Amino acid sequence: MKITLRVPKSAVSSQQGQLVQWHVQDGGIVNAGEPIYTIELEKSTLDVEAPFKGKVRRIADVGETYPVGAPIAEFEKLD
Repeated sequence: MKITLRVPKSAVSSQQGQLVQWHVQDGGIVNAGEPIYTIELEKSTLDVEAPFKGKVRRIADVGETYPVGAPIAEFEKLD
């Protein structure tokens, strides 16, 4: 199963977020609950965690700003 990780909406007024840091290499494997990336939104900074064990394919670049809902990474569930 693959899912797309997107820029989250932290508040009703959220419009965009800046990707601050990747915590995993492209193609890297993370366990459930481990941070994948850090994103700075207008009113907060979030570490986005893996929903389950999986493999990460990066889509976005550190330092770039993306609108809410924009894809950041593809995440493939591993057994």
